[in-house]
Amino acid sequence: MPVLTERLINRPVWFDLSTTDLASAKALYAELFGWTFGDSPAELGFYTMAFAKGIPAAAIAPKMPGQETAPVAWTVYFGVTDADATLARITAAGGTVMVPPMAIPPDLGRMAIAIDPGGAVFGLWEHGSFTGAGIEGEHGAMAWTEVACRNAAANAAFYTAVFNLTSQRLPGDAVEYYILHDGEPAVAGVMQMDAAWEGIPPYWMPYFAVDSLSAANAALVRHGGKIVNGPIPSPYGKIIVAQDAQGAVFSYMSEND
Repeated sequence: MPVLTERLINRPVWFDLSTTDLASAKALYAELFGWTFGDSPAELGFYTMAFAKGIPAAAIAPKMPGQETAPVAWTVYFGVTDADATLARITAAGGTVMVPPMAIPPDLGRMAIAIDPGGAVFGLWEHGSFTGAGIEGEHGAMAWTEVACRNAAANAAFYTAVFNLTSQRLPGDAVEYYILHDGEPAVAGVMQMDAAWEGIPPYWMPYFAVDSLSAANAALVRHGGKIVNGPIPSPYGKIIVAQDAQGAVFSYMSEND
């Protein structure tokens, strides 16, 4: 089991979902990913931690007050050592601050939300006692993430500048795609949106691992979700782009049908 025991910096460390129906979302993702959930008090906005094999994997929460008209969506968070300094780099590189740093009690850390120059929303997590997801690559855990945007080369340059990463374009002309690296590890992708994406705004896509694609598909449909695209073949398994009943788009992948 790839359990994460260190504080990861300048790479995605957490996914969370802002939804209009917490109970329905919990029912779906519990069956889809085998998640269990921790208690969430009202004073923390009913922010509900999800566990894969007993280890923190992601979170689900109702929309925050004032965000009722915002899309139901997953947010991808990058781990940082200093949220204020990172936001300064974001604005210097052409991004904008959406939510300034706020402390999460009691001493879990600080979060902030930003928008990249292409319009995709992403988060920052400044580690306190909570370091982010404690597992990846297992059923119900983080597997990958990428940003879909209309100027992949410019966005790849933005993220390399902000997070001190390097980027490498994948060979071939079918899709313009960059891999962001922190040294040897690949940490995220940047995908070019073409004419087929007309009307879809840029966004970060979370990927989760599942043991069985067919079982996951069946669970998705049982809870009112739908398959948007797939199965899409890849070197790492088949990918399903899915949408839950409240409208949140996400992906899952498996080597097993």
